[in-house]
Amino acid sequence: MFRGFLDSMQVIIRIFLTVLALILVFALLYPIIYVVIVSLLVGQTLIISIDAIRMGLTVDRYLGTINDPDFVRGVTMSLVVAFLHIVFSVLLITPAAYAFSRFKFRGKDTILILYLILSQVGGGFGIAALIALYVLLVKLNSIGLPVIGNPVVLALIYTAWAVPFQTWLIKNYFDSLPRELDEAAFIDGASWGTIVFKVILPASRPAMTVIALFSFMGAWGEFIIASFIKVPTVAAYIYQTAAGQTIFWGDFAARTILFSIPVVILFVIAQRYIGEAMRYGAGKL
Repeated sequence: MFRGFLDSMQVIIRIFLTVLALILVFALLYPIIYVVIVSLLVGQTLIISIDAIRMGLTVDRYLGTINDPDFVRGVTMSLVVAFLHIVFSVLLITPAAYAFSRFKFRGKDTILILYLILSQVGGGFGIAALIALYVLLVKLNSIGLPVIGNPVVLALIYTAWAVPFQTWLIKNYFDSLPRELDEAAFIDGASWGTIVFKVILPASRPAMTVIALFSFMGAWGEFIIASFIKVPTVAAYIYQTAAGQTIFWGDFAARTILFSIPVVILFVIAQRYIGEAMRYGAGKL
């Protein structure tokens, strides 16, 4: 009898956990489902109702967005900025993370703590930093430096902001790599640049994938600085279409869905490398 009671309790617990899991999945997917439905409705509305659905569904907004020259230009510009951001991040963050991982020098722990603090800074300090950055860029542009509208400058700004967090990230991964790799290359007469970029870098594919993914996401989704310096990225374009007095919610929803597709695809492709990097310490701060 007691055994039957335990079996019944196990069944009840399994049913409860299954229902709870379904509720959590629905809670996570609900915003996405809502935006997709809004993008398909014929009318420009945020309110989903039976009457609105009866008016019909259409994919014209997606077709219109894909054929929109401003959207296409924004996607192209975002890809250029994201690619430059990835290149700059790898070239700057890899040597910095290697130095913190392999060398001992005065102030190393202090700099690492400062990096950690800077990577978590936000709120009022972040707003003040944005204002100061904007004033600096305007001053530089006024003396003849091509700053405003320059995608290379935008990629460099993104890289500067990514250095603290991603240096911590990759430094922890380099800690897990055997020092024999460095020592063998050094004995063979390799320079430090060769060791970092031709020995350590190829052996750190998961960590580099994480850098590339985070860099792409940062460049693809940021719109405040891009709007400040007038670089027409796709995120800045979508923001501008939602900042006017009249917002066409259906068109906006279609743009946001198309905007999110590249990031989702990259996450799916890079899952194996992300998991490997996390196992070896790239996700341990």
